[in-house]
Amino acid sequence: MKTKPTSKKMATSEKAPSSENQVRLLIWTVPRSLSTVLSKCLSFVENTKVFFEMYESIFIAPGVKTEDEMANMSEEEQKFLLAVREKAHGISAGVDASQCTFQGVKEQLEEAHTGKKFIFSKDMAYAVMDRLESIPKGFRHLFLIRHPLKVFPSWKRSFLPLVPYMSLADDYRLDDLPQKYFPKGFGYKEVYELFEHVKKELDPEAIIIDADDLLKDPKGILSAVFNDIGLPFDEKILNWEAGDAVIEQWIIPRLYVQVDQLVGFYKNALDSTCFLKPKPLPDRSSLSPDLLPFVDASMPYYQKMYSQRLSASKS
Repeated sequence: MKTKPTSKKMATSEKAPSSENQVRLLIWTVPRSLSTVLSKCLSFVENTKVFFEMYESIFIAPGVKTEDEMANMSEEEQKFLLAVREKAHGISAGVDASQCTFQGVKEQLEEAHTGKKFIFSKDMAYAVMDRLESIPKGFRHLFLIRHPLKVFPSWKRSFLPLVPYMSLADDYRLDDLPQKYFPKGFGYKEVYELFEHVKKELDPEAIIIDADDLLKDPKGILSAVFNDIGLPFDEKILNWEAGDAVIEQWIIPRLYVQVDQLVGFYKNALDSTCFLKPKPLPDRSSLSPDLLPFVDASMPYYQKMYSQRLSASKS
């Protein structure tokens, strides 16, 4: 497989405001695609600033959660928020994103970030599809994809701890979830359409990597990405300490840190110390039948992006 040609162009004619040597990258993905593990890895690049799912937090939970507003929420949502507050009492990590806006996050990303060499933001593609004007200028773009046969079973399992708080049955369907948790394009339509928009309007050389390629050859894939975006690669970032201490340095919604304490959305990723070899692709017969329509609807988008993915450098 061929490596994508090297390009050090910024996504737009506007350069990063603080330094021509500063590298800025937006990572767009679908849920359960190893993006948190990738974020943890990239956090160990020297002089890095990390923004974690700030757009998605506004998409999912916009506005201030005052007592008056909680009174207008569903009983299930109230129950969940109260459980989060009780479980996560005293947690100070993260930022209060309750009053953030799409425009505000855009402006924050576009700040100079003086003294930082690498700025990256990881977010869900579906969170900005109706707010394309909120995408910041001066960034390269990377799209992380994963095979639907792996994504949808993991996505469904990740919500099982929330069943008691959302009036869901243990055998619930993903499309039983509110659309803010399970978008109408199942994540793949949105990530493909965002990729097409970015290629046309923002970054003609937008990068795609596949999660299993990354797990098979993290050094090869990441060194190819770094070469493309103009960032020196040091393989020492491929091993890191277990634990969630790294998020103390992230710009991450405090609500997400609190929810993680309750249900462990990010536990496996934060407990990791390196990229593990990928598991084989599951057979269709091993998936619950309700997931197969989502897989089938998503495969054309996945395949179109997979065919354009970046592959590892040849040594």
